Amino acid sequence: MRDFFLTIFLAAVAVALIQQFFDHSRSSQRRIYWSSTCVATVAAFLMFHPDTHKGLLVALGMSGAMVAAAYGYTPYIKIRGKIYALNASDSQPDPDDEPAETALDTSNHGETGPKPNTYSGLLSARKMWWVLTVLMLIAAINVRIFFESGGKDWMAGAAVVAVIFFGVVLGLGDASWGYGIARGQKIQFAIVTIITAGTFAVIYLAAYWIGKHKPVRRKQSMEYRAHPRHQREPDQYRE
Repeated sequence: MRDFFLTIFLAAVAVALIQQFFDHSRSSQRRIYWSSTCVATVAAFLMFHPDTHKGLLVALGMSGAMVAAAYGYTPYIKIRGKIYALNASDSQPDPDDEPAETALDTSNHGETGPKPNTYSGLLSARKMWWVLTVLMLIAAINVRIFFESGGKDWMAGAAVVAVIFFGVVLGLGDASWGYGIARGQKIQFAIVTIITAGTFAVIYLAAYWIGKHKPVRRKQSMEYRAHPRHQREPDQYRE
């Protein structure tokens, strides 16, 4: 029976993933994805019968992976009419939803559009800084392991490079495009500052100061192309 349930499991996962490449409505994609996920989860559990403990762990891992994939790459998580997704594009209401749900946010520097205050039109400021918080935590852990137990040099080096890279890129970018410090994400900024013992804040603020005085605004950048307000600003501020 294990082979039988394994076949069902693989088929269900395949259906959930492949159906996204066919032309049908979001609501239809959503129903097929979650129906296939339920079938795959049950099949994963039954594959290990009578070992209930192992079957439950695999089933939970399977369902967790599908939920994570749905949040990270699709608009399939919809609760009470609101879509939850990592990507700003996927977070937009379904095309067939009521017009009232597509009201534009004009609170960000007078900018209008479906993706205000997003990094390059992809991640909202809030999500971007929470993702950064996790990355900086991982970096800090790697550095601590290196100093306490003689970990691998390349892991500590990569962690330091990550702190410098994100500090410079975000600081320079936020200032150059006219956003406030950390785009108003004070909690995440404070957490990252504590995690990195102030190193990230120093690098970010230094880059922010440079961006304020010598902004870098390239027309080729994703930020320029994603936000109409940048394209309306004087040419002397663009490179």
